[in-house]
Amino acid sequence: MSNYLSTRTKNFTMAEFRAIPRNSDGDIIDLFDAYPFITGMQRLLLTDDDWSRMDEYDEEVRCMMEEF
Repeated sequence: MSNYLSTRTKNFTMAEFRAIPRNSDGDIIDLFDAYPFITGMQRLLLTDDDWSRMDEYDEEVRCMMEEF
């Protein structure tokens, strides 16, 4: 996990969201680490690739919740 996320407890502000490290395509590099802190409004600003990866993480969370 990225060092700046290891102690985080609140969602990203827009400034923090814009400052997340991204690759040349605009995709978030460590999306898995950032996933729990991205708001619904920020999600609308994601690239198509990040959007689909977020959907996959949502599905994984749903499956884990069902197992419990």
